[in-house]
Amino acid sequence: MNLNLNLKDFLKYLFRFKWLLIIVPAVCLVISYFFIKKMPKKYVSEALIATGITGQFQQSIATDQQGMDYFKMSQQFGNLLELLQSKRVINMLSYQLILHDLRDPKSPFLEYSKLMKQLTPAQKDQVIAGYEKRLSENEIISLADNDGPIQFFDILKSKGYDEQSILKNLKVARNGESDFIKVSYTSPNPHLSTFVVNSLSTDFISYYTDLTLAGQKKSMSILDTVLKTKQQTLEEKSAQLSSSISSANAAASGAQIAQRKSDMSYQRLNEAEGQKAQMLRTISSIQGAINDINNKLNGGGGYLEQPRSSSTANAEIVNLDNQLNIANQRYINNNFSPRDKATIDSLQLLKTRLIASSSAGSSTANPTAIRQGLIDQKMKLESDLASAKSSMATIDQQLNALKATAGPLSGGVVLSNGNQQEIVQGADIAARDYADVQQRYEQMMLAAKAGVKLTLAEPGLPGTAEPSKGLQLLALSGISSVLVCLLLLLVTFMLNNTLNTPEQLEAGMHQKVLGFLNYIPEEDKDLRTIWKDKGTVPSYSAYKDLLRLLRFELTERLRDDRNVLGITSVLPGEGKTFLAGSLCYAFAMTGKNVLLISDGNESLMDLVSNKKSKRESSQGFESFIVKKEIEVEDRITILNKNPSTTSLLELRDSQSLQAGFQVLKETFDVVVVDIGSAQDIHSIREWLMFCDHNLAVYEAGQKLTDQHREVSRFLSAQPGFIGWVLNKVQLKPNHRIAAKV
Repeated sequence: MNLNLNLKDFLKYLFRFKWLLIIVPAVCLVISYFFIKKMPKKYVSEALIATGITGQFQQSIATDQQGMDYFKMSQQFGNLLELLQSKRVINMLSYQLILHDLRDPKSPFLEYSKLMKQLTPAQKDQVIAGYEKRLSENEIISLADNDGPIQFFDILKSKGYDEQSILKNLKVARNGESDFIKVSYTSPNPHLSTFVVNSLSTDFISYYTDLTLAGQKKSMSILDTVLKTKQQTLEEKSAQLSSSISSANAAASGAQIAQRKSDMSYQRLNEAEGQKAQMLRTISSIQGAINDINNKLNGGGGYLEQPRSSSTANAEIVNLDNQLNIANQRYINNNFSPRDKATIDSLQLLKTRLIASSSAGSSTANPTAIRQGLIDQKMKLESDLASAKSSMATIDQQLNALKATAGPLSGGVVLSNGNQQEIVQGADIAARDYADVQQRYEQMMLAAKAGVKLTLAEPGLPGTAEPSKGLQLLALSGISSVLVCLLLLLVTFMLNNTLNTPEQLEAGMHQKVLGFLNYIPEEDKDLRTIWKDKGTVPSYSAYKDLLRLLRFELTERLRDDRNVLGITSVLPGEGKTFLAGSLCYAFAMTGKNVLLISDGNESLMDLVSNKKSKRESSQGFESFIVKKEIEVEDRITILNKNPSTTSLLELRDSQSLQAGFQVLKETFDVVVVDIGSAQDIHSIREWLMFCDHNLAVYEAGQKLTDQHREVSRFLSAQPGFIGWVLNKVQLKPNHRIAAKV
């Protein structure tokens, strides 16, 4: 397939369809304007759900001294987002929306659908009862709910409260890198948007909490069962030990078990005492820091006269505050571990040194900013002090409980035989198993208390309408319509293989184009009328001017004894006969004696008027070849060929024919031969033998075919071929010939 990729021609092609490029976008803009004008306003409401996930990971970083697992955190957020958009949660919202509109028909969120308007009061009550039942049982609605007398699923869908309609206008995503999930909904009713985000958020929080608690309860139930089993085993082992030994050995074993329990109690008591001592030191250090800040606020040390430290030091202090918060929380969660206490002390010391160094090293700080910073630190320390005192109270309660359960120390006992030793070992193993399960149970309880707890951080509120996107949509409509038109025109242009201009013909044939002639209707082909016209008919004037240009091109070549011009075409009906007659008339207008050899005109009157007469021709080409005599008429002489003659060489030998053409050359200034079309290629070959020059006619608007290319190659191989003439060109009004040339 040959594609037309000429940019210049494409621009001309676009200019031909300039009104299409103007009217189509204009119509699209008008239609878009009225469509946009009828579009309802959009209202967006947003709600924020706090998850607490990032806080959990920060605590795990401080406890385990490991980096943050972003993949795991992203996975948890992904699970929450998917669950928030699950069918069950969305269906809960759908039930609430439809129930609101059914219970309050005077102010529904959206207008009643046709299906809802057809419901009778009794059916309406059945619909309300059905949706309430599904909401209470948290059922998922589907197409199967249409099987009964009430089409519950279709009613939801007709109102736009089905899952797909809600999700289309609902956006749920993590708010940046924060700990919040943003829930936003867009609708034509601000109260609907607010109701959706608030109901969806609260229902999801309740659903997630119930779901989590159910899982935790199941795990706790399993651990509780294991714990009771281990406790029963321990009791059985203890009873077996008590019954298997004598009273002395039983007493000794009891003393040994009591000693073990006492040792464990005193060990835990010592750990609690150490935690209490650490907490007292923490309270003392915090109180000292508060007193130091109070001293500075009262003007001690001249800090308020000194400019405050740089923003880098402030950022480090804030960072240390955040680390202290995490360390304090970890310290409480880990039952006041000494290692966590050491971490808190070191962070507090670093913070105190940084405050002192930033206060002493800066000489251009702001006293007001220093005071505000000291106040913030004081408030933070007071919060830490209150937290430490609360932790101190917890430790005291723990100490009192341990002191109450701890018994007196007792001496060791030696068992008398190996059997009793095995029983004691079994009891010891059962005690350790029981302690391990109890520890896991307590860890599970702690994890349940410190798990992900969702809260509604910011409820949705009715807002103003979103800014209209009318201008953007109008611009998009106009631009897209122009682009579509350009694309369609480009495709039609590229697929258009017709030749309509001399440039296209020259590019397609790769041969010279001598000129072109505009289209003259069949009823107007009277050469006398054309040449006598004084400019009243634009097509006549253009035709004369173009014919004069072609005559000028040919005059330079038709000189001396090389004055025989042959005219052919690829297909019949391309206008070669009328062109031959027009050239004869044009040369005759310059005072030359012209001979036309043709089979289309019986007389000069036929040539001039382009009409066939009924009288026989007085002169024939075959007769001239025999007699070598011709009657020269005024300016234009016509020799008619016999259409039945298929071969020129069959009339006479080539020498006789050559002698005849020599007579014609000497008698006339110009000899024009209407050879015929290339369908009879053998006849053309014979006639071209006696023509000094030849040209081919191509009808404008035709597709360039393989036959045209084949004829073009044949003609280019002929020594006298001088080029092509594009005929029947459709000229535009006010076409300027000079510009074309």
